[in-house]
Amino acid sequence: MNSIINPVRHGLIMAVMALLSGALWAGYMATQHEALHSTFEAQEARTQAHSQLQMDQHAHSAGTSAGHHDAPVQTHNAGTHTAGGQHSHSGSLAKDSMQRLLRGHIHFMGLGVLTAALLLITAFTSLKNCWKRVLGWTFGIGALAYPPAWILMGFRTAEMGPAGAEASVLWLFGPAVGLLLASMITLLFVMLLEGTKLNQKKLFSWAFD
Repeated sequence: MNSIINPVRHGLIMAVMALLSGALWAGYMATQHEALHSTFEAQEARTQAHSQLQMDQHAHSAGTSAGHHDAPVQTHNAGTHTAGGQHSHSGSLAKDSMQRLLRGHIHFMGLGVLTAALLLITAFTSLKNCWKRVLGWTFGIGALAYPPAWILMGFRTAEMGPAGAEASVLWLFGPAVGLLLASMITLLFVMLLEGTKLNQKKLFSWAFD
């Protein structure tokens, strides 16, 4: 058994690290929930004040009459907007922030379990060990990189707005999602080849034992 999982051991370690990170993050959120929410509410208030100031300045520079100037201000107060005019998903940027922090925990736990399971499947395939090691890295790194993107996005949502926060972490989201999707598609392809015995063809001798 030890020799079977050895090629993917590093990936399994990263999967366990993801699970541990998810548990620790849940503990942090539970103990700091009120402080985090208060911080996000303060950031949201500053964002709304800045947005309203921009609208007032724009209306003044455009020579808008007082009657027309009141309408956009009332529309702004009726919903939650960022400085860029973005809308909150839940009606409160502070709530959006907390939800995204929670999703970081959920994805840590979910991807930790998923990665461990898929790597155990990988270990029992007839892939050459070198390719099993590659999948260990791609699965493991993807599982560790994707959840922190949600957490980072959560901390930026109250100030940058939902869409702005999303755009600011695409550099992390993109590679993480790419690694996970590529790994799962590769494993599916491997299982299909083994299921149809095509892996025994000379054409695939570079990939399979």
